[in-house]
Amino acid sequence: MPIRIPGLVLLGAVLAVPAVAQPVGAPFTLGDALVRARAESPALAAARARLDGAREASLMAGRFLNPFIELRSENWPSNAPGGLPLDAFATVTQTVELGDKRGARRSVAAAAVGTAAAVEALAWREVARTVTADYLSALRYRDEARALAEHALSLAEATRVMGRRVDVGAAPEAELLKLRTEEARAVVNRTRAELASARALATLGAALGTDLSADGLVRPALPAPPAVASVPPSHPELVAADSVVDAARASLAFERARSRPDVAVNAGVKRTSGFNTGVVAVTVPIPLFDRNGVARAIAGGQLRAAEQDREATARRLRGTLTAALAAAATLSGRAADAERLMVEPARGARDAARAAFAAGVLDVLRLVDAERVFIDAELVTLQLETDAVAAVIDARLAAGEEPLP
Repeated sequence: MPIRIPGLVLLGAVLAVPAVAQPVGAPFTLGDALVRARAESPALAAARARLDGAREASLMAGRFLNPFIELRSENWPSNAPGGLPLDAFATVTQTVELGDKRGARRSVAAAAVGTAAAVEALAWREVARTVTADYLSALRYRDEARALAEHALSLAEATRVMGRRVDVGAAPEAELLKLRTEEARAVVNRTRAELASARALATLGAALGTDLSADGLVRPALPAPPAVASVPPSHPELVAADSVVDAARASLAFERARSRPDVAVNAGVKRTSGFNTGVVAVTVPIPLFDRNGVARAIAGGQLRAAEQDREATARRLRGTLTAALAAAATLSGRAADAERLMVEPARGARDAARAAFAAGVLDVLRLVDAERVFIDAELVTLQLETDAVAAVIDARLAAGEEPLP
């Protein structure tokens, strides 16, 4: 009998499938992740939308002010003998801006575009930093889980051998229990590493809008260090600080321009007693009490504050770059020697201990110690390699460069 699947259930199953999924085991490099993040990140899309809006607004910032029309009638029924003829007015008033207010508005709009562009660049840096951290975390814990899995297998084999010796009375049961405890410890640590990798992978996949497989992650080569040793003016954070200064300066110029009065020109037609006549008037405010002093004072304070914030940003970036360059150089050097200085000697000691244990001339504690020294050296090396890549990328970002060359 054929099985019938309700339509809503089938639709729900289809909708539950991710729109895009990375094929299981297919290579997915850090560069791939960054490219996809640039294309798919909602945070970047939001920054681009704000930039597009600022650019569109800048195109309209210099338009003239709207005129307004007035239709007026006078001399409605009054107590004058015989009444008065109605007067009808139809006039148009146009404000003529003085003091280059239109140019000031254009400058404010242009500064807003610069600020929006700087915000977009900062949003990309934040996305890149987050994606890189999640990718490297998932990669590190995946490799740690694999190393711990091999460690657990070797301990399981030693436990099997020791179990046979205990069965024939050639070894005390206490030594078997020690091996079982160490094997269980390795299994627990492997599980914790697998969970940490899965957590970072899930966060990364959510940010990129796709499902990812840990098997597809590729350990990146150490990127090239930054090409500069000082913070360049093109650094995105400096550009953002400069854009705030420009916006504050444009705002102050606009408020100063508003302190100058504008002229309103009124012209139209008046009809009185069947005759049409022209009407012209010019209105000029007298800047006797208020010359936009409050707004100018606030704008001036904002400009001074923006300039100080820019200096604070420059100092912070100099310190951050110095520390990042030192960390990248140190960790890169350590990572380059880790295999030779830690893993290879520990592997030799472990292999010798295994051979001696197999021959029955090594006690369990010395075998466990050799196994633990090796796995610790391997885990430290994996972490050091990952930290070195992260440090170089952090240094590149601190220098205002892209995360990867």
